Amino acid sequence: MKSEVYLIQNGITKLKSKNVLLGNSNEIDSLDDASINKKAEKLFSKIVDFSVTSTDTIEKKIGSWAKLSSKNYTFYLPSNSVLFALENGTFVCKSEENICKEVE
Repeated sequence: MKSEVYLIQNGITKLKSKNVLLGNSNEIDSLDDASINKKAEKLFSKIVDFSVTSTDTIEKKIGSWAKLSSKNYTFYLPSNSVLFALENGTFVCKSEENICKEVE
């Protein structure tokens, strides 16, 4: 999971740089075109070159991501879930600080 979070954050940085070079808006509105809370969707497709397939909030497949809204995601661990959000062009952990420290 740590590597996926790093790759997502790195992908956002690359997209921002690309947008600046092309003279486009630096703001990132979404990370993918996936449906919200639906299984088997491709997540983070706008920023990473590999496939991340979603779970949903009913199945809660361990080791998988679920899209909660256009800018909010959760990652399911065996004991709990970790919330992330796209805020001000950054992918940030929104769970309790001790959980975030373990996964970032």
